[in-house]
Amino acid sequence: MDFGFTEEQEGLRAEVKDFFINELPVDFRPGVFALSEKLVAFVKEVESKLGKRGWLAPVWPREYGGLGLSEIERGIIREEAGYWEMRWPDWSGINPTGPALFLFGTEEQKRRFLPAIGKGEAIWLQCFTEPDAGTDEANIQLRAVADGDDYVFNGQKCFISSNPIKPDYLYTEARTLDIEPKHRGLTLFLIPADTPGITYNPLPTLADFLTLEVFFEDVRISKEYMLGELNRGFYHAMTTFEFERVETGNATSLKQDLQEFIQFCRETKRNGKPLIDDPQVRDTLAQIVVDIEVLRLHLWRTTWRLSEREKLGPLDYELGSFFGKELVVPIYEAMMNILGLYGQLKTGSKWAQLAGSVERRWRTSRSTHIAGTIEAMKIVLAGRGLGLPRRR
Repeated sequence: MDFGFTEEQEGLRAEVKDFFINELPVDFRPGVFALSEKLVAFVKEVESKLGKRGWLAPVWPREYGGLGLSEIERGIIREEAGYWEMRWPDWSGINPTGPALFLFGTEEQKRRFLPAIGKGEAIWLQCFTEPDAGTDEANIQLRAVADGDDYVFNGQKCFISSNPIKPDYLYTEARTLDIEPKHRGLTLFLIPADTPGITYNPLPTLADFLTLEVFFEDVRISKEYMLGELNRGFYHAMTTFEFERVETGNATSLKQDLQEFIQFCRETKRNGKPLIDDPQVRDTLAQIVVDIEVLRLHLWRTTWRLSEREKLGPLDYELGSFFGKELVVPIYEAMMNILGLYGQLKTGSKWAQLAGSVERRWRTSRSTHIAGTIEAMKIVLAGRGLGLPRRR
């Protein structure tokens, strides 16, 4: 595939790149993002500045906090942000929640919620996963029972990706009808996070991600917070998942890590010779370069396909997220092997190489469930990509 960008698009890329160069300290490292309140607060400030420029949600109309640009421009902005490994505190608002609101929300809901998301002024959490309903979305058991002009919620969500900043709203899916097949009885809701009856229990992970258990006990909200059609939540969610999984920054984030690691191999000697002179090291690094470029092309193919959604219809298949999940573990494992025993030292140890970043990212790479497990993606690709029949 051979493609290029317009002069205006390259100008946008240069502008975004300059923004990050000017805003971020020379020694900026994302570090343990979810568990560092100071780092999250700093990134939240940068997020707000990006939002004021319309760069958080550039494809939205201006009245909703965007710039009315195409998916290509959004891909460029995210690619540049990814190089600096920026992980926005309101990732859930910008990605799954925003597109869902844009496609299925009422005009009142759009005007109420979208501008704050687009400007980086609100924090949303996507609350879908439950103890018995992760990949099996249809098995959601959180109950929402109609009671006059309200819905009353009882149940639990778990492993909800979060950060130390208190959320403003929860984007969640609940069971509103007992029916077979089960996916026909689910509905989407936008719930104020401080509603009485909601409690949160932190669940730190091996990868240093902060996740939450969220409990609902007689939580009462107005029906005006229902998103989309009653009992059509499953279909609405499936439609917006394609926006959640497209992140051109995933490739540039890996590229930045690789560039830093290559420089380390040039400067570090083993047995009197630079690591970069070892043929096995060179072969390993060359393969990683190829793999990252293949990932980048997959992500841009999907971005282009989304930009043609009105002409070509819903996304046919998406390889970028799947390939990225398959790729990230062997990349950091290869770096760990090159570092040897030093690779096991964590951030904070005076002996840690590259400030312990490889060890940290090796652990982070183990959390491949975000935005769908590898197994679930294989099922989707088998059906939508290869046209294989579903097993009965």
